[in-house]
Amino acid sequence: MPGRNVIDASTRHVRFPRWTGLVALIVLSIGSTFTCISNTWVQDDLPIIRGNLLVHTLAHPWVLFGQAYWPWPYPQDLYRPLTMISFAVQWVVGGGHEPTFRVVSILLYLGATFAVYRLALRCLGPGAAWVAAAWFAVHPVHVEAVAVAVNQAELVVAILLSLLVAAYLDRRRSGAPLTKRWMALIVVGYLAAMLFKENGAMLPAFLVAAELTIIDDGRSWRERLTLLRPLYLWFVLVAVCLAEVRTRVLAGNTKGSFTAEALGGLHIGGRALTMLGVVPQWFRLLFWPAHLQADYSPGEIVGTTHWGAAQSLGALLLIATAVLAWFCWRRRPVVTFGILWTAIGLIPISNVLIPTGIVLAERTLFLSSVGVVIAGTALLWPAGVWLYARGSIARIAVATGAIVLLAMGLSRSASRQMVWHDSAALWFQSITDAPRSWRAHHAYAAVLFGVDMKHTAELEYRKAMDLYPAALPVYIDLADKYRGAGMCEPALHLYQEVLIMMPAHNGVRGSEVACLLWLGRYQEASIEARIGASYGFQHTTLARYAEIADSAERVHAPPHTVNLPPPVDSIPRR
Repeated sequence: MPGRNVIDASTRHVRFPRWTGLVALIVLSIGSTFTCISNTWVQDDLPIIRGNLLVHTLAHPWVLFGQAYWPWPYPQDLYRPLTMISFAVQWVVGGGHEPTFRVVSILLYLGATFAVYRLALRCLGPGAAWVAAAWFAVHPVHVEAVAVAVNQAELVVAILLSLLVAAYLDRRRSGAPLTKRWMALIVVGYLAAMLFKENGAMLPAFLVAAELTIIDDGRSWRERLTLLRPLYLWFVLVAVCLAEVRTRVLAGNTKGSFTAEALGGLHIGGRALTMLGVVPQWFRLLFWPAHLQADYSPGEIVGTTHWGAAQSLGALLLIATAVLAWFCWRRRPVVTFGILWTAIGLIPISNVLIPTGIVLAERTLFLSSVGVVIAGTALLWPAGVWLYARGSIARIAVATGAIVLLAMGLSRSASRQMVWHDSAALWFQSITDAPRSWRAHHAYAAVLFGVDMKHTAELEYRKAMDLYPAALPVYIDLADKYRGAGMCEPALHLYQEVLIMMPAHNGVRGSEVACLLWLGRYQEASIEARIGASYGFQHTTLARYAEIADSAERVHAPPHTVNLPPPVDSIPRR
């Protein structure tokens, strides 16, 4: 069965040297990523890879199928066993050294570029497919997916889903039957994608998008449904079974342990308005990512329950895209397919029906960008070919424009990779890229404190609090630093601020009691310890603190003589 109007026939005469094109894609992919080779561990690499003993051995890899992605003592959420096994393989092969992970990320990125090229060849002519893959190879929004080792799952899922959709298109267009063996291979690929990362579950939706746009079957929809029903029933069965396994491993914590700060306390209407204001950011990052940033926490993005300029622009962009998809559905179905792919890729991070821990992160746009480069190329290619055919001057202008854009993307991607070299470099740049992000200032404060720039660090902690007064980790971190330095008066004030916002936080309650004991305020310490014990959590520890306070008061112990151990520093979860 032929594909339905995959590209206008007038563009078929444009040829592109096959091997030259493949080599060029390799150069573009590696050129965009090779600068990450010397990067060290940053962000979630620290707890999930460097500090996680489970991925430091391959002695019992099957154990990872019964473990949450986030290791103890972090909340046990997310289930990505194949990702964890891949980390274990890299750790063992490379002896725990970072360059092994960087090389794998670069190779995976190269694989993703070729997977997109393979998919694009099923939708576009050879020249247009190369342009789409080249655009993908230099896209700066991909930097975060490559620069951080834990984001390899984004790359793997994009590879698997692109290859599976391409295989599906080949089989459907060939008219060959959907044999049990072929369906089993597709379903196994689907399961593997989901075991790497949750957005692998979007495969059936991508296949439906292809059926609605670029697959010209010729049969009635009833006949097509009958043909495809077994495959899609297998998809449902596998997804349900995996959901059950995931629920058991995570002890019912299937949604995740926390909601992004900007979405906290919002109902579905507020979340919809907030995410509508994020839509312009999606468009900017997918089509002109000149400005990139590692964090979009409040106040970069804040929750809202009111309609504003950002919501108006977001609604206008969505309506315009929907109109374009509808207009192109019959005339240029590849455009519609690419738009649907982009929209489907954004569903897991849309946050409207189910809030997640992320409002916006550049790495989460990796899968959606596949649809962007396909739709964008399909839309612009005919105009480019028309201009190219106008004469030598037009050819030079088109070629120069394409080269300049690719060079800009490559340069931006390569330079951005180095921002992620280490935590100090990342967060120093982040307070410039995202000056209103409380998390960026908090992380940078921790870096400054680590190099003994304590006064400057304190200013950054205070700035983070000003940007987001409800940022409990900032209060706790700074209070712990004060307490560790023997400065219990300012620490006590911060601990009490936290307990006003979260009275049942007994970890903070214990630290508050410790400060009161150190200051000689034994009666207050006893009362606070008993209040904390009444919440149940850490009851034994707080009850012991109350006894210590009572004993110190009975013997009239002088201040600064009752000292509980200082808190242990931990790696803040992103």
